[in-house]
Amino acid sequence: MKNTRLTSILSSSVIACALAVGSLVSTQSASAQNNTTVQVTVPFAFQTASQTLPAGTYRVHRESPDLIRLEGSGKSRGFVVMYAASRTKAPAYGSMVFDRTGDKYFLRQVWMAGNPTGLECPKSHAENAALVATNNEAVTSVELAFNSDPQK
Repeated sequence: MKNTRLTSILSSSVIACALAVGSLVSTQSASAQNNTTVQVTVPFAFQTASQTLPAGTYRVHRESPDLIRLEGSGKSRGFVVMYAASRTKAPAYGSMVFDRTGDKYFLRQVWMAGNPTGLECPKSHAENAALVATNNEAVTSVELAFNSDPQK
């Protein structure tokens, strides 16, 4: 009786371990699918929530569902925490959208081709200050298409 019980406990443990390993492997592959890289040329300096980046060509890496990494030439790089945004129709091409307030540009959204779910930045303190400085002048949007197809 004890031998049968021990065998049952051991096989339950083996099954539990196999399920745990399987879920870790599937989480890793789902995470890898988010690792999308595209390239965009930004003809103006722009701000994210935490920094100002110069004009230039940037590689945009989607590190996780709510984090992108921007890599420009030299030391032009940074991380941007974003949140999910959605459109009713998936865009035909990937793009980055900037809000222009006065002479300043602020990263607003990132969209991948064929995906109705994108990423959006919350308004930063700098953007709110720029709105106040321009007496809440109308904000214009500038959309820049990606230079390349997404790479995984």
